[in-house]
Amino acid sequence: MDAALQEDNNSGGVVDSITISRNDFYRGPDYTVNASTSGTVISLVSGQLVFIAATGVLATAPGSGYGYYTYTGATTLTGVNTALVYSGGTSSGFAYNGVAYGYQPAVTFVFYQTRGTTVPIPASGDYRVLFAKTLPANSGTVDCSDLMPQLAAPVAQAGNTTGLGSTAPLRNKGIYLERGDRIYVGVFPDGPNISGYTPGAHIVAQGGFF
Repeated sequence: MDAALQEDNNSGGVVDSITISRNDFYRGPDYTVNASTSGTVISLVSGQLVFIAATGVLATAPGSGYGYYTYTGATTLTGVNTALVYSGGTSSGFAYNGVAYGYQPAVTFVFYQTRGTTVPIPASGDYRVLFAKTLPANSGTVDCSDLMPQLAAPVAQAGNTTGLGSTAPLRNKGIYLERGDRIYVGVFPDGPNISGYTPGAHIVAQGGFF
């Protein structure tokens, strides 16, 4: 919020929306092979993904066992899903992607506010934690509005009144920032994210000046 104090035409601002989105994306399998889908005719083109959820239903054991396989053949492969050979080294081969293909661990992000400092990582006492938000496992995007504090101005519209008193007004949520304030966000180094979150994430904030 004009942290360098170079602008004179505003006194601060308010952030009323923050969204966290992972930078990595994994699509789901095109076909799943298990007891309930056994005997289904499928048609594959190069790059499509098959999840072998049960190996016992296959006529030929898959090359690497249970897990995800990407079809790598140059031509369309059509056949009964349990009769295909899910293995590499053939003209109609498959590449094994592992059991945990596409798994996205839960990640907790911590938001904090600074005032009167411009260093990237504030010294002790220069910051205040605003909130922490967890992006659930295998979820690509999460909204942070539920954790923001209520703003002073009431909302002149209908909305969810659960938990409010009979005369309590509805209020928007957001973060007021004085001119010179900054909001930082980082990955909380815990569990599978002890070294951060390698794929990274985009943090999108929306608001305005006043």
